[in-house]
Amino acid sequence: MGLTPVLDLTNVTAALLAGGLGTRLRSVLADRPKVLAQVHGRPFLTYLLDQLAETECRSVVLCTGYLGEQIWNAFGETYKSLRLGYSQESEPLGTGGALKFALPRIVSDPVLVMNGDSYCEIDLTVFRRCHHYFGSVGSIALSRVLRSECYGRIKMDEKSRILSFSEKQECAGPGWINAGIYMLGRELLTSIPEGKNVSLEHDVFPGWLGRGLYGYYMPAGFFDIGTPEDFSRADEFFSRETRAQERPTVVLDRDGTIIKEREYLSDPAGVELIPGTAAALLTLQQTGFDLVIITNQSGIARQLFSEANLQEVHQRLEHLLAEAGVRLAGIYVCPHRPEDDCGCRKPRLGLMEQAAKELGFNPEHSFVIGDKASDIEMGRAAGAVTFLVRTGYGAGLEARYGSMADYVVDDLAAAVHVIRQWRPKESAA
Repeated sequence: MGLTPVLDLTNVTAALLAGGLGTRLRSVLADRPKVLAQVHGRPFLTYLLDQLAETECRSVVLCTGYLGEQIWNAFGETYKSLRLGYSQESEPLGTGGALKFALPRIVSDPVLVMNGDSYCEIDLTVFRRCHHYFGSVGSIALSRVLRSECYGRIKMDEKSRILSFSEKQECAGPGWINAGIYMLGRELLTSIPEGKNVSLEHDVFPGWLGRGLYGYYMPAGFFDIGTPEDFSRADEFFSRETRAQERPTVVLDRDGTIIKEREYLSDPAGVELIPGTAAALLTLQQTGFDLVIITNQSGIARQLFSEANLQEVHQRLEHLLAEAGVRLAGIYVCPHRPEDDCGCRKPRLGLMEQAAKELGFNPEHSFVIGDKASDIEMGRAAGAVTFLVRTGYGAGLEARYGSMADYVVDDLAAAVHVIRQWRPKESAA
């Protein structure tokens, strides 16, 4: 019997890319490398090293270049529990070239690689485990941002395999971007050209498509200090209270997503769960997500049924879910017609914002699942990850609205299969 692989960072070397010229920051940071920029009273690099020190990682190679001697003078050979080594390039090699130049100083396989000018609130140990479980040769941590046009986007399939990289584009809206954290096998690193100025993002990664490159989703805080405008907001980002207390949450449509579609449902006897729904919701709950329903019910304003009728319907729904062990964190209802122009009817954000405030979750870090355009539009406006399910009206809307959603999946169970990657069970350790 073979040995069980060690799936922490004990034997993984972290390569930290800290050699950029910082051209865009010269107006506010002319006398030091970017990683030594003062953020909330200390060098930006300390936030990255703290993140590594909180794991089992023990060895870090700093890939330095422009004014690299300042980094050595500031940190030396150790930082907390970390041993620091240096790979000083004599001329700019780009992120890919710098990594290849540092490879003789890196002994592990895989290698954890981190950009020195961005920060992502990622659990690095879970990232390491997911890299192994995917059977990935290379894994890229992805962060969800509202304005992906500032970064360019990454497209994946339902199994998290990266399909393509796209450049920055106008009006791209919410999307998944490269968060600057990678787990890369040595076989990939050895393929980087020797002694050339090449970019991982633009030159190297596109050439690795089809070789086992996976994306790891992390809907958490992300910050890039690359421009003066972003740098001016760094103190606020690192001084605010931790987001660890936010509740991981999935926001669901009701009709056509959880229960079978019945126009203006008013009789609790007509509540019928879509097959597989209860098991899928139980999986989400056991994985650690709160479950919230947001539903438009204009039948009340149209006087087709009363609020008491609706309450009976929801009591029946909660009873059916409870039989499977599922508990809803809340059900939020808009009773108005479209022509009433209210702020709570999907796709507007009134109920999403109310639920987030009352239940303690961040809409930007949540997931929205539904079978209608209004569900997807609400999710996009909130910055959430969106799923269009083909149940209910979803299949008929796919041709028109499918490209608007982050994912188009057959049903709720398929959406759950993807979402679980964000919050792996502790038993997976």
